[in-house]
Amino acid sequence: MSAKSQIYKEISTFLNQNVQEVLFVDKYRGQLNNVSIFTFPRPAVFISFGRFDYEAYANNVQQGKGIIRVRVVVENYADSYEGSVNQELAFNFFEINEKVHIALQGLSGTHFSALNRISDEDDEDHGNLIVTTMEYQFNMFDDSACSTKNFVLTDPAVNVDYVKKEDFPVSTPESPVFIIPI
Repeated sequence: MSAKSQIYKEISTFLNQNVQEVLFVDKYRGQLNNVSIFTFPRPAVFISFGRFDYEAYANNVQQGKGIIRVRVVVENYADSYEGSVNQELAFNFFEINEKVHIALQGLSGTHFSALNRISDEDDEDHGNLIVTTMEYQFNMFDDSACSTKNFVLTDPAVNVDYVKKEDFPVSTPESPVFIIPI
């Protein structure tokens, strides 16, 4: 399994298990470009990977530093203006965004270091869908090209075969405990 697919699975599973308000998590593939064609439960979270810059390590392992974009989508028809009867309802999306952020900030996993939010921004082109895009920076470790042919166990099991009985270790009577004078 690729490092990015493992990262995506760990993050999406974590969000599903820890943010009860989120009803849908998916890899972002432009679903918000035409929401009349692609329908999904809301609140939803869409995840996409941004640019990564890689450094080579030994044995074809690479470390990449980059960002992951998390789009939080909340459908909201309430009015947010001062004096609105449903202003508190209109601000509910802030609470959901905060819960998603709390779940993700500092999260690390199998192939990635702790997520650190570096930006967030409202995307205002979706009518009554309030979309907040948060970007998290982290390091990922990609060992998919790692060659496993020449690995040596670091803690090998030692097997000793004695050919003749006289090669057995000689048993000695118990001796007193060795004490080092101070």
